Amino acid sequence: MARSPRWSKEDRANLLKQVQDGVSEQDIRRVFKTKSRGGGLREMTSVEFAQQLKQAMVEAGIIKQSSQRSIKSDTYTVTASGRLNIPDFEKITGYKPGTTFSLETPRGRSKAWRLVPID
Repeated sequence: MARSPRWSKEDRANLLKQVQDGVSEQDIRRVFKTKSRGGGLREMTSVEFAQQLKQAMVEAGIIKQSSQRSIKSDTYTVTASGRLNIPDFEKITGYKPGTTFSLETPRGRSKAWRLVPID
């Protein structure tokens, strides 16, 4: 069953206007109230504030959402000798030829390897 939205488009526009006017997050959250599980009223949580602010910014055109189809993915292959050839590396990163990099292993739960320039 679909959940009905707690805040309308007008509420989000009001929230964005208050943020742009410099009203603090805590003051805005106190104004926006919704029903709690017990049937009373409760203030907007910080997570809800962030979600509604982002949605308001998308609706106002301040930030754009890209479709998955518009994201271009380049594929690079590793040669048999273990080299990774990236022909457009200078254009993408801005590093000049001859810059030395170190490959760092993933940290924590991340699976992303890091290519860090050596000074």
